[in-house]
Order: sequence, then structure tokens, then C-alpha cells
Amino acid sequence: MIELLFLLLPVAAGYGWIMGKNSAKNQAHQLNRQITSEYSKGLKFLLDREEDQGLEHLINLLEVAADSVEHYSTLATMFRRRGELDRAIKIHELLLKHPSLDEQQAATSRLELAEDYIMAGLLDGAEEHLVWLVKAGYKEALEPIINLYSQTREWEKGINMYEVHSELFTKPQHVKAIANFYCEAALQDNDTQIMRKAISLNHKAIRPLYELGHSAFTKEDYVKAIYYWRELISQFTFFAPVFIEELALSYQKLNLTHQFYELLNELLDKGGVLIKIKHCQALLEQGHIEQAIKFLTDSLKRHPTIRGFSFLLQLLAKQNNDIKDVLDQIDKLVTSYIATKPDFQCQHCGFTSHTIYWVCPSCKHWETIVPSRGIDGF
Repeated sequence: MIELLFLLLPVAAGYGWIMGKNSAKNQAHQLNRQITSEYSKGLKFLLDREEDQGLEHLINLLEVAADSVEHYSTLATMFRRRGELDRAIKIHELLLKHPSLDEQQAATSRLELAEDYIMAGLLDGAEEHLVWLVKAGYKEALEPIINLYSQTREWEKGINMYEVHSELFTKPQHVKAIANFYCEAALQDNDTQIMRKAISLNHKAIRPLYELGHSAFTKEDYVKAIYYWRELISQFTFFAPVFIEELALSYQKLNLTHQFYELLNELLDKGGVLIKIKHCQALLEQGHIEQAIKFLTDSLKRHPTIRGFSFLLQLLAKQNNDIKDVLDQIDKLVTSYIATKPDFQCQHCGFTSHTIYWVCPSCKHWETIVPSRGIDGF
């Protein structure tokens, strides 16, 4: 009997362990069923338009359903898109305080909360969270904090952030933004020394070279104007329409027009129709009208443009007095058509304008608005 008892002890122990395990599983299943039931109730409240009750129900459930963080993030995003920012903020704040969040989830919740604050106009709160993320090395925070400092015109804060955390600025768009921050700060303080710092950044930007050239041109320092603008037109030839007239005048003031013509020759292969028109004008001033017409005609066959066609009509009118009036009338129609077309377009979002903007009013990206290209462009 005693031997039988010893034999049954392991069986009893095993049975007890199995029963205990099954009991734990049953408790877990029961808890999951409870959570699912409560979650369904909250969603039902929302679907029945009892939104306040539904939201409170789901938020309270967060304390026992920490593994459903993604669901709550999605819910908060939905509220933000609907403009219900107070609810989105409440959910993100609760998520951020939850002890079970891992590092990435906490950073994502903090970034989302900052976006909520920005949309709600609570800029100080947004800045606090974004600065924390930048200090922690999260590149995802750069875009919103750059936009925030652009909106509040706090150029120095953006510059200081870059100088302390420059290793995070690997995207050209972010570096261009900082280059423009330097330019804005320089114009604000009337100090071109600040602007020169932007030239040494690891991604080249358009505005520093343009502003330095413009400042020199305004002061009639044509040597410096040529220095900065020649560098600019060589690196960013597509931007030539913004300043090429002033650049030509700078060469003229120094009796160096022949050097301007040489520069045009260097840029012909990578320049747009405006560079080609300027080259034709140079040929005209040297008395080579036939050569100008042939050059422009051949160019238009390869790359037809409305502006090029308009200038060709002007050249033909000068050479053919018999049909000058007809050609002039056609050119007026073409010129009127060109006037209806935008001179500038954002390369990021497609925003169009007759005015140059350094930051796009639509997508808030810096230096993405450039002279228009294509058949109606420059």
C-alpha cells in the first residue's frame, strides 16, 4: 500500500501542475475575454455616437490593456484628423505615462503628442517634447521642430539646435532650412558675417550665395556680386532667371561684358532657354543675327519652349520687315499667354506662384520653389 502511495505521488503532483496550468490559462482567457468585451463596448459607444462615454470607457481600459498601444495610437490619430485635438492629446498623454511602453513606443507617442500640441496652437508644449526628442537623437523630430521655429521665426533656436546636434542633420532639406535660418538671422541683425557661415554647411544651399551677391550688388561692390553670383549660377544654373539681369549689369559696370558672354557659353549645355536667349542677345550685340537665329532654331527643335519661340519671332521680325507687323502680332499673343503662366513652382508639392518664396507657403519646405521649367518655363 505504501509502495502504491509512492507511485501515485508523482502522478498526483503532475495532475496538480496540469490543473494549476489550466487554471492560469483559464484566468488569462477570462481576462482577455473581459478586455475584448470592454473594448467592444467602447467602440459600440463611438459607433452609436455616444462619443464622450465611449472615449472615457476606452481610456479607462488602457490601464489593463497595455498591449493594445497601437490601437490607442490609431484612435488618437483618428481624433486628431477629425480636429478633436483635446481627445487626441488626452490619449497620447496617457500613453506617454504608461509604464509598459518600450523606448520606441514612448518616442513615437511623444512625437505624436507634439503634433497634437502644434495643431492646437500649444507651441511651447510642442517645443518641449520635440527638443527632448532631438536631444535623445530622434531624427524624426527634426522636421516638425524646424517647421515650428520657421513658424515662430525663432532663427537663433534653430541655429543653436543645429550647431549642437549637427550629426542628426543628414537630409539636404533639413540643412537647407538651417542655411536659410542663418540668412534670416543675418538679415534681421544686418550682419552678413552670419550668412557666410551658411556657405560652409555640408549641403550647398541657394540662398546664402544669392543674398551675399545681392548685398554686394546693392552696395555697388560689383566684384563681390560677380564672385558670389558666378558661383551660384555655376552650381544652380536653373536659378539663373532670378538674378541674371543683375549679374549681366555687374559685368557691364566693370567693363567686363566679354567675360559675361564667356560665362554664358560655359552654361549653354546645362542652362535653360533663358541662358540660350541671353546667348542670342550677345550674338546680336556682336552683329551675328543669322547665327543667333540658326542657334535658337536648332535649340527649339530639340527642346521646344514658348519663351524661346517668342524670342525667335522677335529675331525674325527684325530680319523680315515685310512680315514684321504679322510677327509682332503673333509675338504679342504668345507673350500674353506666357504672362498667364506662373514663373515659379515648388518641386516638392507643386505649388505655383508669380513670386519667389524661400519657404513654400504650402508644404513649408525651404528652397523648393524654383523658376518654372518645361515648355512654359525658363
